[in-house]
Amino acid sequence: MNRFYVLIGSNIDPNDNVKKGLNYLNQSDSIDVEAVSSEFISKPVGMEGSDFINIALRCSTNLEFVETNILLKEIEAMCGRERDPKNKFTPRTLDLDIICWNNFEGIIEGYKLPDPDIEKYDYIKVPLAEVKL
Repeated sequence: MNRFYVLIGSNIDPNDNVKKGLNYLNQSDSIDVEAVSSEFISKPVGMEGSDFINIALRCSTNLEFVETNILLKEIEAMCGRERDPKNKFTPRTLDLDIICWNNFEGIIEGYKLPDPDIEKYDYIKVPLAEVKL
């Protein structure tokens, strides 16, 4: 069993899209959502736009990292997420990012884990502290 933490973020209809993303995760047979933080409201970093709602989740799964990440990106797409390959700093309907995977430290499939931004930004650090074991 793999334990991991996800940061949810949205600044386009965030109340609806965060709820929708959580519902899809809770309906998944592959991911068990064990804990949900309270909402953390933050200003956008590196872009213009509305405030973000951020939530951290503690989850478990029998899937491997790559399969889990694919499932999260599919849920983002179901919530209307469109990625701009030339600019990652754009408003978004839903962002589901794995920020910690088990106790792994290093790089998996191009992702540095734990996410180095955890210590930089309160919008990650504060909600994660609520759910982290």
